[in-house]
Amino acid sequence: MKQNLFALVLARVFKMLASEFQKYKSLRYMIFINISILLVMITTGKISAETIQKFEPVSLAVVDFRGVLAKSSAAVSVRKQLDIERSKYKKEFAEIEKKLRVAQQKLAKQRAIVTAEAFEKRARELKDKAREAQKRAQVTNQLLKKSFDQSMNEIRKHLVKIIAEVAEETGAGVVLFRSAIVIAVKKLEISQVVLERLNEKLPAVKVVFAKSN
Repeated sequence: MKQNLFALVLARVFKMLASEFQKYKSLRYMIFINISILLVMITTGKISAETIQKFEPVSLAVVDFRGVLAKSSAAVSVRKQLDIERSKYKKEFAEIEKKLRVAQQKLAKQRAIVTAEAFEKRARELKDKAREAQKRAQVTNQLLKKSFDQSMNEIRKHLVKIIAEVAEETGAGVVLFRSAIVIAVKKLEISQVVLERLNEKLPAVKVVFAKSN
């Protein structure tokens, strides 16, 4: 009964961890293999309760990965740069939209005084311009997203290294994401220390904006 309960707990913990490590496939795979082996050994009786009790305890630490990432000075700098760039494009496309609207109104007034063929030709030209502007707007949004993702990935790499450093300094053998657990005592939290060190080592990130080919 105890073995089945322990196996159930491990399975639930693994499920939470796996959802958090979606961007770290190799690590998720390693966790899956190790826990799967352990579950099989426990449920089949290969590991006894006495053996489990002999395992050396491992110190834990908890970090709010998403929270630290969002609050970091580097992430704030990235969002500001993206907002400025997005504002530029927003103004540009607003001007294009205005010109298209004026052209459409002008064309509507000319309908009664031009031939049907001439009207259809100008209408097609106007639609082509509108379609081109829409396509350009979509490409621009994709490029901005790509630039944002690349910058945030750079911050994530630094964040992971700093978490490892702090864990080693505090003697933590395992670091859990805050979102993967329900309750944790305050002394396990290393989020503030990690945030301060990240801000110190990486106060800002210069966004390299992707360009269309």
